[in-house]
Amino acid sequence: MARYLIFRTDRIGDFIFSRVLTDSIKKDNPNHTVDFVCSSYNSNYVKHFRDIGRIYILDKYNIRLMIKNLFNINKQNYDYLIILDGKRRSVFFSLLLKSKFKISVLKDFRPKLILSLFFDHYFINSEVNSQFENFSSVINYLDLKVPKKINYFSNYNLKNIKFGKLPKRFTLLHLDEKWFEGHYYNDFKYMNLSEKNFYFLISSIKKKFKNNIIITSGKMNISQFNNIINKFFHKKNKYLFISKKYKNKLIYIDKTDFRDLESIVYKSSEVICCEGAISHVSNVFQKLTIALVNYQGVNTGIFWTKHMPKIKLIYRDSIKKICSNLIKLKI
Repeated sequence: MARYLIFRTDRIGDFIFSRVLTDSIKKDNPNHTVDFVCSSYNSNYVKHFRDIGRIYILDKYNIRLMIKNLFNINKQNYDYLIILDGKRRSVFFSLLLKSKFKISVLKDFRPKLILSLFFDHYFINSEVNSQFENFSSVINYLDLKVPKKINYFSNYNLKNIKFGKLPKRFTLLHLDEKWFEGHYYNDFKYMNLSEKNFYFLISSIKKKFKNNIIITSGKMNISQFNNIINKFFHKKNKYLFISKKYKNKLIYIDKTDFRDLESIVYKSSEVICCEGAISHVSNVFQKLTIALVNYQGVNTGIFWTKHMPKIKLIYRDSIKKICSNLIKLKI
């Protein structure tokens, strides 16, 4: 039996991808111990996985917690310390930790002297290969078996849907902050979704899939999106907003957290979203997924999605162009 400590102090989608390593470790021996160093952001999600033991939160602004975790981690006598997030804070904190073997996956930050003195091996997280191929290299180095696919929901219970009965068949349209300019990266091509072109997007999706549509959103409060909901929907209950035009065939579900989204994805027929954590989920559930990616960052999109057999990529552009490409898309 071996003891593993894995650093994943970033986003939920990154953690989901890391399940390929956790799965390999547990299939090698169910008695292996797998603990995680997380961020405060993703720790509340990670705690729902039954095959993960201890969770340590790394917060560079909380020195007291950092010192406490330093002592607690060093009591565990880990065999393997594996940094998957490539963060500077993870690298520097790991220098103080005891472990028989230290491994790191790094992208831009690669301090050669520190790596040669304190790490047994490091991998370059290059977009030359896909992320699945990069992580497969780590798994092979550990002499474990690479899974054929990411099955992240083993040892994990989906959250019960709290919104009531959903339509039997529906297309999920996830409208998070990546659709609206000023709320994500500055170099993104934004889709100028507005009250004026909202129903053009909806009618195009209905034409393509001939299906009911459920809309979800991210946690961020976005005035442009709120204006769309207020103009075209009426409130049915605490969570559900019904379309004034399409009635129950177009529903917006409010107040969804990520675990709610997982359950909705699981019930959906197909998913339309910006490439990210939700597309990792839809891939695992084998749902047809149309994911929007930046033209200038298309290599990054392919880097994260190359292993996904049911994903179709569309460039981020005007709503009119996106709808045109959606209608033409072969599925």
